[in-house]
Amino acid sequence: MSGRPIDHVVHLVSDLDKAGTAFERLGFRLTPTAYHEDRMGTRNRLAQFRGRNFIELLEVDRPDLLQPHDFAAAPPFFGFGAHNKEMRRFGEGMTMLVFAGDDGRADIERFSAAGLQTYAPFDFERKSKLPDGTEVTVAFTLAFVTSPDMPRVAFFVCENRAQEYFWKPDFQEHDNGAESISAVYFSSRTPERDAEFIGRMFGGEVRSLNGGFAVACGPRQETRILQPDAIAAHDRTFRMPEDGSTVMAGLELHAGETQANVPSSSAHGAFITWTTA
Repeated sequence: MSGRPIDHVVHLVSDLDKAGTAFERLGFRLTPTAYHEDRMGTRNRLAQFRGRNFIELLEVDRPDLLQPHDFAAAPPFFGFGAHNKEMRRFGEGMTMLVFAGDDGRADIERFSAAGLQTYAPFDFERKSKLPDGTEVTVAFTLAFVTSPDMPRVAFFVCENRAQEYFWKPDFQEHDNGAESISAVYFSSRTPERDAEFIGRMFGGEVRSLNGGFAVACGPRQETRILQPDAIAAHDRTFRMPEDGSTVMAGLELHAGETQANVPSSSAHGAFITWTTA
């Protein structure tokens, strides 16, 4: 089975303005800064791609206002902002892998039936500016799932309830030619275990790779869960966790022409590789 397509990755940064400037210098055209609700405590800028996926650069800008986790509630509550606030102590980098979906509540039931840790659905809205300056409201439902073996990574389905306003073709043309996320890399000391978890969410086929495993995410994307030494072969500047935790490490982007790889030291904690295939 091909699994579920990747919608986006959440890339945590310490200063959104500085990170936005850095990504623009790398050839990405970013959407204007948008603010989430206070209970999320975050703001973002997006690099949207024609392939209907994107990179979300995220800053926790209101840490004292965000809603904390409540794992004792029934159902338990997972805080989007709370997770990223906790991850700030480890530095910048990707913290969440997000899958596309059109019914978040049905996905929660699917995760639960598969024996995965689920949480209450999270509905929210935020303001967004169209390229002509018009302000509109976009709305989402998030369906979270986590693995106890990967505490530094959260997974969720994003049900986009205002797609006609969210996707902006004027922001999907990038100077570096980026067209889509084709793969997400994980650094893992136990790649078989972590690949099995990712595959179980949506039945994505798991296959072996040199140094680890790949999990299919729809027909054109995959996650690649690799041993740290295999990750180092892609980027020797990537900071491996000293405690051996599994983390998201980098992206492969599809582009019309080959581009120079970008080390994590130049991209706020996550490397970028390219493919034209």
